[in-house]
Amino acid sequence: MSQYQFTAVWRAGKSLCIPDALSRAPVTSEDMTGCAEVMAHVRSVINATTASQDEDSPTIDADRTLQDMSIAAQADPTYVRLHDCISSGFPTNRYDLHASLSPYWKLREALSTDGNLVLYGARILVPAALRHHTLARLHDSHRGVEATKRRARQTVFWPGIDPDIANTVAACEPCQVLRPSQQQEPLHNDDHPSRPFESVSADFFQVAGKSFLVVADRLSGWPVVVPCKGDTTASSTIRHFCRYFREVGVPLCLRTDGGPQFTSKEFADFTEYWGVHHITLSPHYLQSNGHAEAAVKAVKHLILKTAPTGNIDCEDFDRGLLELRNTPNQSGRSPAQVLYGHPLRTCVPAHPQSFTEDWREKAHDCDRRAAARAAQVQRNYDAHARHLPRLNVGQHVRLQDLTSHRWDTVGIVMGGARSREYEIRLPSGRVLRRNRRFLYPLPSPSQVPNSDLPVVPSPDMEKSSIPSKAPHRSPRLNRPT
Repeated sequence: MSQYQFTAVWRAGKSLCIPDALSRAPVTSEDMTGCAEVMAHVRSVINATTASQDEDSPTIDADRTLQDMSIAAQADPTYVRLHDCISSGFPTNRYDLHASLSPYWKLREALSTDGNLVLYGARILVPAALRHHTLARLHDSHRGVEATKRRARQTVFWPGIDPDIANTVAACEPCQVLRPSQQQEPLHNDDHPSRPFESVSADFFQVAGKSFLVVADRLSGWPVVVPCKGDTTASSTIRHFCRYFREVGVPLCLRTDGGPQFTSKEFADFTEYWGVHHITLSPHYLQSNGHAEAAVKAVKHLILKTAPTGNIDCEDFDRGLLELRNTPNQSGRSPAQVLYGHPLRTCVPAHPQSFTEDWREKAHDCDRRAAARAAQVQRNYDAHARHLPRLNVGQHVRLQDLTSHRWDTVGIVMGGARSREYEIRLPSGRVLRRNRRFLYPLPSPSQVPNSDLPVVPSPDMEKSSIPSKAPHRSPRLNRPT
């Protein structure tokens, strides 16, 4: 609280809930003057006694660090002024104090002198010329901000030492490269379809050396598996989606990863022609496309167990996919029930009453269970999550390598595609899209004197080289991800 100044306001005793001793024994200005004189006299006696004890003690080599600090203290006008003020006593009014000493007004009761040095309790007040060197020595252990602050509270002090320590740690290159991964942010879901096949997710995967495309409805979870026969180009992908649209209708929203077939101009023109809002999700951030990843996981396990060779044109896979579409989820409804209003008949024995269309009466109960489970998932996920501050255009950031988990790349924020996704320009000129969780802001050069932050191109220098895109379009191939 030493950096703040407070104003005392008098209140009548009858308005106080609890009487205090100070209101019954007021202190006058004469008493304050006498207290200041007594305190100055006590300090001078203590210093004289300490000096005489040092003269009587055996001669030992003096601490060279303290000698250098004493020399720097004598050369610092503000330090000398503070030393004289402590020896003679602070004025009774803080407005009579020299402007350079105002940060020490709230600390005056804890300040004392020892030779040419000023002490704050048992901590040495470091002269301004040696503070940068002292910060470097405090950070020799390369610990975090709080550990370095605890170490400083044992030995050294100056006004504003805590933010100086935070800026020093933030500017340390080895500490930033090896810093741990950031916490996850609270769960965010901006897709709430109201009817089947209004919003779908798609992703490619490989099993037994063969490629497959999975398209899953985000409302019902109905999965569709398409063998690609090794051809995952944009043209082949477009043909698969044309057949899919022909069977179930054209969705409003399609969510995919940033694969080359999805970010090509050909696929962008295709989605624009069909009136589909195509969203490419954050690279290397699988949970941003978690719905498609869950469908891929279920279908991949089914193929491995029923068609390990990768040939899904067999009865075992057909029966397994039918049961997968007919299995209720946590809300009590299966994908088939959401689409058709009743379960599908499979090889599992079932009474005719199990196919009755009583789903309308049970819909409210299923919606209640689904909402309760969604709320529980949100609470569990957010229990160890926190919001990360937004980044500004032109801000320097570090990018985390997704393989080594090192923060060894520096870039500059060029813009934000969505709330938690940013476009980052590297010193080479490449533009990457990354989720906020993989970006750590660097302190501005004005916060860290003599900083050696890497120089990256500014937004104004290469603004014309940034490809433009429509608001509903996905990033193109000429912007690597």
